[in-house]
Amino acid sequence: MNTFNRLNTLDVTTELAVQANPLSVTGDNDGLDRLTVLAQKYMHNLDGQTAIYLDPDTSIDDATLVLNKTHVASMFVAQKGQLQGIISQARLGSRHILKEAQLRGCQRNELVVSDVMLPLQTLKQVNLNKLRDASAGDVLVTMESHGLDYLLVTEPETNQICGYFDLVELIKVGGRPVNQLRPAEHFNDIVVSVLHHAER
Repeated sequence: MNTFNRLNTLDVTTELAVQANPLSVTGDNDGLDRLTVLAQKYMHNLDGQTAIYLDPDTSIDDATLVLNKTHVASMFVAQKGQLQGIISQARLGSRHILKEAQLRGCQRNELVVSDVMLPLQTLKQVNLNKLRDASAGDVLVTMESHGLDYLLVTEPETNQICGYFDLVELIKVGGRPVNQLRPAEHFNDIVVSVLHHAER
């Protein structure tokens, strides 16, 4: 039995603090050992790099092609230097695409990135200073508790995004099942979740 601590995060838009509580993690010893290393080992570092962004009006087929050609699992979506969200190969290849097309009453190939991306306001951010002594397990339970696919990391001085964590990669590191259900904030979230699981 190993215990990791959930990190204090901020909403990306409102910057409201989220209460931190310790969560217990169980799993095989090998996975736990990998989760005890410093979190920054698994952070996608954007600091000092020329970032490639997708335009929100990019078709989902073109977005898939760009991700494949650049050999990246995910990419930020931005317009005129303003971040709007994040898109991933996993999301582009998921059933979510067909569901979104059905909701909008259109064909799959009519969808653009902004229709299916994870909007910035649905993500959380954590200050780089909070990660100095944090373990990969701390980040994993933080993301799990908020139902996050990605956790953004910001610079202390500028509040600019300098990196991010990908839940899928941390799950592979930990080698244990993770609850990926996003906590409901509105009644509509519960309805959507019930309908989604009723389809299975």
